[in-house]
Amino acid sequence: MSNLENLFKPFIASDAKKYWTSFTSPRMEYYSMEPGMSFGAGFLVASKIGFMDIPHIHDGSDNYFIFTGADLDNIWDSEFQVDIFIGDTAESMEVYSITTPTFVRVPAGVWHCPVYYKKVVRGLNSMLWYGGVSHGRVYPRVDEDGNPDIYYEKDNWVHPCVEDPENRLCTYCGKCFDQTEQQINDLVEPLYKNQSTAGKYKDCVMELKKDFHKLGDAVMSPRAVFKGIEDMPETDRQFSFNIVTKPCKLGDDEPVSNGQITEYLWFSGTDVVDAYGCFDAEIEVMVGEDPDNMQALTFDRPGIVVIPAGMWRGAVTIKKVGKPVCFIPWYPHNDKRYKITQKVVDGKKLRVYDDEVSIAEPSAGDELYMQIKR
Repeated sequence: MSNLENLFKPFIASDAKKYWTSFTSPRMEYYSMEPGMSFGAGFLVASKIGFMDIPHIHDGSDNYFIFTGADLDNIWDSEFQVDIFIGDTAESMEVYSITTPTFVRVPAGVWHCPVYYKKVVRGLNSMLWYGGVSHGRVYPRVDEDGNPDIYYEKDNWVHPCVEDPENRLCTYCGKCFDQTEQQINDLVEPLYKNQSTAGKYKDCVMELKKDFHKLGDAVMSPRAVFKGIEDMPETDRQFSFNIVTKPCKLGDDEPVSNGQITEYLWFSGTDVVDAYGCFDAEIEVMVGEDPDNMQALTFDRPGIVVIPAGMWRGAVTIKKVGKPVCFIPWYPHNDKRYKITQKVVDGKKLRVYDDEVSIAEPSAGDELYMQIKR
C-alpha cells in the first residue's frame, strides 16, 4: 500500500517497568512522536496493591487518566478501587476514590499523584493520555536547610543509578523500588492525614457513561463512552470502548473524509493483564488519498490506525474474531466534525458536505461516526 501502510502503528511492547513489582510486563504502550499529533495512550496494569509515582506537576500539559478493571469485555462488573490525589499543594491534595470505569483530568500546573491501587482483584488498568507536549516535571523536595522547596526536571534525567551511581543514570527501571507495605504506608498515610476536603477538583473526575448503541449485536451493549465537553466542560477528549465479539462491518462502504479532524482508531484485545496473548483477530480498514483510490489496510496485531485530517476512510471490517476485540475511536479535540462524501449527480462526481446537525436519520456508518454525539 506504499506509504499508506505507515498509517498503522503497532503497539510497542515495553519492559521499561519489568522490575516494578506492582505492574504487569511487558507494557503495551504507544506514544505518538509525530508533529502536530497530540496523542499518547497505552495500558499500565497494576497486578497488586501499590502506587504509581509521587506528587508532581507536568510542564504545560494536561494529563488524563482512564481507569478500568482488567477485563474490558466485562467493563461494568470489574471489581477494583484506585485512589487518586489531586490538589493545589504537594502536601495537601484532594482524594478521589474510584471504583467504576472513570475518566480523570489533571489540569496543567496542578499537583497530582500518587495513584494508589488500593484494591486489585486480578488487574487494574490505567490508561494515560497526555493533552499536549510535556517536557518536564516539577517535584517537591527539602533544601539543604531543611525548608520545603521544589525542583524542575526537564529534558534529561539527572539521578544516578542506585546500583551503579558512578557509571549510569537512572532509567526508571524500578529495581530499587520494591513496593513493600511499609513503603506504601509511608507515602500515602501523610497524604490521607493532610488531605484537602475543598472539592475544588471534583468536576475533573467523571464516571464513563453507559451507551446503548445501534451498531448491531456484534458490539456489546451498553458500551462505555466519554462525550468530551458535554461530560466535562474543560475537556475536549472524546472516546468510546466498543467490544466486538464476532466478525462485522462498522461503518459504510462509502468513503468519508472527516475534514479538519485526525482520527485515532485503537485495536487491542480485552484482557489487559495479557495484552498481547489475548489478541486474536484480523482487521481491515479502507483508506485512501481520495475516494476513487481506496485500499485495504489489513493487520492481525494490536495497534492504532491514524487517519490524518483530509484522508478518506471507508468501513472498518473485523474479519476474524478469535477473542473479543476492543475498538476505541479516539478524538483528542472537540472541533466541529463534518463529513464529506462523494456522490454522482447527472453523471458528475460531486463532494457532498454534511455536518452533525444535518444527518437527520443516521445510517450504521453515521452511528459510528457520530458515536457519542447523537
